[in-house]
Amino acid sequence: MSTALAVDGLANARDLGGMQRVDGSLTPAAVFVRAEMLDRMSDSGWTTLRDLGVRTVIDLRRPDEATGAAPEDMTLLRIDLDGDEREFWKPLEADGRWGTPLYYTAHLHELPHRLAQVIRAIASAPDGAILFHCGAGWDRTGLVAAVLLKAIGVTEDAAVADYLASFANADAMTALHQRSFDVDERHRVLEAFGHTPDSAFREMYRQLDVHEWFRHAGIDGDDARTILTWRGHVTASADAARSDK
Repeated sequence: MSTALAVDGLANARDLGGMQRVDGSLTPAAVFVRAEMLDRMSDSGWTTLRDLGVRTVIDLRRPDEATGAAPEDMTLLRIDLDGDEREFWKPLEADGRWGTPLYYTAHLHELPHRLAQVIRAIASAPDGAILFHCGAGWDRTGLVAAVLLKAIGVTEDAAVADYLASFANADAMTALHQRSFDVDERHRVLEAFGHTPDSAFREMYRQLDVHEWFRHAGIDGDDARTILTWRGHVTASADAARSDK
């Protein structure tokens, strides 16, 4: 699975390196880092990320959520992954699916331009590792991670294990950020729809066809190649993103 990171000011940070791929190789380290909000980052925490190679930070939160900043030697991009399409979000907020992977597939198909903005930003970012985050580093961050992992053929089991790590980190996040991350509510909503955290993410990941979504979202050329090679760190495989192994 992904590699947990000890970063002062974060409790749900991990490097997406070291994950099993269907071809038997592991994902490269220090390319992508996922995390929760950066509001409690200390100077030593930023130094840890800098030493890991992070040079770009992408904040996936809505404008009214955005807080904090990044050091001057890092590029900070704020990209609203959720968007303000109320007709899309209203039913998902009403029944709680917004806080689970149960909204991912609909978001990919109905609001492709939202994630496309993130993908293009990743593809065009300066050299160095990219850290992407939302509030909990769980749902919006999880959607971006799912696409990046499937793009280079990370196994279903490895991708699920990475998603479940946020549940394991929930108590530490609550202690650090002094707020609830609604673990019981997430379980309740998933159960109401016949799922566990494992099965909800697994079903979405198994069905995810990155190549097909790229066509749907208009991601092509250099942008597509950059994602399928993890910014030049792996060799693209025509079949990797389609595998459900």
